[in-house]
Amino acid sequence: MEKKNEFLIPVSGLALGSHSYQFEINDDFFAEREYSEIQQGKVSVSLDIDRQETLMVLHFGIDGTVRVPCDRCADEFDLPIRDEREFFLKLGTENAEESDDVEVISADQADYDVSSLVYEFIILAIPMHRVHPEGQCNPEVMAMLNREEATEDEETDTIDPRWAALKDIDLNDK
Repeated sequence: MEKKNEFLIPVSGLALGSHSYQFEINDDFFAEREYSEIQQGKVSVSLDIDRQETLMVLHFGIDGTVRVPCDRCADEFDLPIRDEREFFLKLGTENAEESDDVEVISADQADYDVSSLVYEFIILAIPMHRVHPEGQCNPEVMAMLNREEATEDEETDTIDPRWAALKDIDLNDK
């Protein structure tokens, strides 16, 4: 028996008006993605669709946690994410991508798979700088980083005597 794809949204048979869907994303969802930077997570995704004559407005609400490595200490931690995104499906004669958030699909297309959009929006909800909350980084790594930082500070405190004379030059003197 073939597994039913829960991410297929009806297009041609969807009545005008608002429709709501709820998806619970877990580790299996991320494992299905080849080369996914996320391997573990628990995310709730709500999808509200406003179906109009020639347009479908998809509003995604994302809330949950994903396991990512810390940029400071490299230990993995659960990062809370929350985001909202909109995507537009225009109903036309042939499939095409107009922009990053608008896609044209055939009006007689039976279904539209939103799983790639769900994955993309989860990835976009992750901040660029991913660090543990203050004080929760690996203490051994933090001690080593602090030692390195202290050494660098000592090196920058000593000024090469060849450059010391330049400190006394007044550039504002006319």
